[in-house]
Amino acid sequence: MQYGRLHSLIRADGGDWHETEILGDHALVKVRADAATLTTIDAAVGFMRFPNHVDLDGTLGDLTAGQRNALHAKALALGYSQAEIDAALPANWGAVTLRQVLRFLATRRLKPRYDEGTDSIVLDGPEQPVRSVESVHEAVV
Repeated sequence: MQYGRLHSLIRADGGDWHETEILGDHALVKVRADAATLTTIDAAVGFMRFPNHVDLDGTLGDLTAGQRNALHAKALALGYSQAEIDAALPANWGAVTLRQVLRFLATRRLKPRYDEGTDSIVLDGPEQPVRSVESVHEAVV
């Protein structure tokens, strides 16, 4: 789903969204939209929804083991190492809060550059600051 279409879809039903870019050419996005729009976004390729959470301080204990494993796999796929995950988060993800996971995922991103030889954007530059999870959360009421 293209950014423009997604943005239009959210705005059309009076919704809002804010994001912070993270590692792996991804973003953490908080969206306020009607249920149909959220379902459309959730079904789009490349999107992963954090189910059953509005409160950042709620634990992931209400997620299934499969959902927690999917979050863990996503962190690895973004480019975080298992050692980084182990150092930042307890082994029992059922006791981890959504805030802890999102803060970890938003620890860094890499500066993109254009590679003329391959005519592509490459994400291998220096680490860049990210917008805080709290500011994204507070921006969408």
